[in-house]
Amino acid sequence: MAIVSMGLEEAPSRALPHTPEAGDPYYIGDCYERSPIANEWEINCTGKPYLAHIKSLSTAWKPLRYLADFMEVGTTPLRWKDLKTRHKERDERAERTKVTYVQVRAGQSPTALLLQDAEGLQEVAQKLSRSRSEEPSTHLLVVEDLSRDVIEILGSLFDIDPFFFREQIDDYSWYNTRDPWANPPSLMAAMKHRDWFRIRNVRLHFFESEAVFEDARQESNTFNILRRPDNDQNHWQYLDKAGSIVSLTRTKTSIWVGKTGVTGNATLGIVLVDPSISVGHPLWHGYTNWLPTPSLLSPDNTSVPPSASFYDATLKWISTYPWFVETGESASANNGIFAKPALYIVAAEWLIVCEYIKTRLGQIEWELEKPDRFRSRGDAIDASLHRLHTWRRVLPVYREMVAETLEQALPAAARLASDFPRRQRSSMPSFAFEDITQDFQRVQNALNELQARVDRLTSVVTAEISMEDSRRGLQENHNLARLTWMATTFIPLTFVSGLFSMQNNVADLKHTFGWYFLAAVPLTVIVLVVAGRVGRTWKKSKAPNSGTEEQRTRK
Repeated sequence: MAIVSMGLEEAPSRALPHTPEAGDPYYIGDCYERSPIANEWEINCTGKPYLAHIKSLSTAWKPLRYLADFMEVGTTPLRWKDLKTRHKERDERAERTKVTYVQVRAGQSPTALLLQDAEGLQEVAQKLSRSRSEEPSTHLLVVEDLSRDVIEILGSLFDIDPFFFREQIDDYSWYNTRDPWANPPSLMAAMKHRDWFRIRNVRLHFFESEAVFEDARQESNTFNILRRPDNDQNHWQYLDKAGSIVSLTRTKTSIWVGKTGVTGNATLGIVLVDPSISVGHPLWHGYTNWLPTPSLLSPDNTSVPPSASFYDATLKWISTYPWFVETGESASANNGIFAKPALYIVAAEWLIVCEYIKTRLGQIEWELEKPDRFRSRGDAIDASLHRLHTWRRVLPVYREMVAETLEQALPAAARLASDFPRRQRSSMPSFAFEDITQDFQRVQNALNELQARVDRLTSVVTAEISMEDSRRGLQENHNLARLTWMATTFIPLTFVSGLFSMQNNVADLKHTFGWYFLAAVPLTVIVLVVAGRVGRTWKKSKAPNSGTEEQRTRK
């Protein structure tokens, strides 16, 4: 686990936000009333024009208040309880910088420069903003995680819409009525005029034990933005490794495209990606390499292997772009280099997610088809229903993510990646991304089918549980019937024994036992015969009514 060394007295807290250990999340206030605690993290905005700009906008655009709090705390304000006494950790979070500057030149391979401090980023960003080159040039800044310094430098030098950063700092599938981090949806009419878009997806990781999974969750707590892996609660005891866990992690990628430089001839793309956990393994070794398989006679038959780090993978795919053209074609011939690496990675990972959900649903169906093999006699299938509930809950969210990519991200990517002037971009068609659009449509169809499959399985499992409860109730009725017959048997025996016990002289009882059995046994037989005939008569009287009712039901 990559944790910055800060001394034993300032080790990172192990309490993850939104867990019982973290306590009440509203100690920082809610969306209707700020807590006095918020005054503790206020900082001086002198020398921070972008932060001051965000604060001034937050009165009219309320969600930006949370971005300002993020910049002042250095991470999500939910961690303030731990950070307010950990000054070194707070400073490290505020200054954290991991940015790669990629320059794309016609006829040349892209060149990359890693920037790991705010000073280096400031220098590169200023050169880009003050460039006087008359020739068109293409530049990329790939950013992992976000911090106060990174947001301040990029936002102030390139005049970026603050919502570009606001969308990236957290990820919630829904909001409570009091959440101060709530970010209501935007109008499509407004989003068509943005210079940025976001892509949401899910990443799967395999962990060999619960301890490794907990290490991953603690590593995610060192990120500035709010992300965490969640247990999918779908462990299958028959074939899965004992104690192993597969996690689901919601992920965002945000891309901004604009013109920079004094002459406006420099095209700049900023790609914000999530940090990745370093423990565990990508499920099934991750997505499939989409590069064409090299020929045996090829002088260089190596290719770019998929990487567990989204940041590293994005840079590797940028370095080999374009992927499906003849050797020697310029990478700058298509400005899709800004968006296509991220879009291809996301689409490939969505296919892994669909395949994994199909696997888990198939296991549940197998259990229903072969109960003798997978469940011992008398076992309930509540566990199957519990596993189904996971997919009933998350599949609508996943479908929304893919629909958002098709309806918003891909059209925006085509518009921003075009070579047309900005004023004409709103009418730009999306044919530039037609190839990857088909894959997202394929994912959408797969998720729709999986949703229908989950709904059908839920009905089947619920019916199976009802039938099992009925069988259990019938078995209990049989047991009760046996007890009733036993009680019926002892009624005459008890009656006769009570009748014969009315004798004061015990010595005279020696002949009583013979008379007892002589009287009790025939009487017991008579009672059982009468009870049996009465029971059969009652059942016959009920049978016609039951048949009539069954016929009515069938009709």
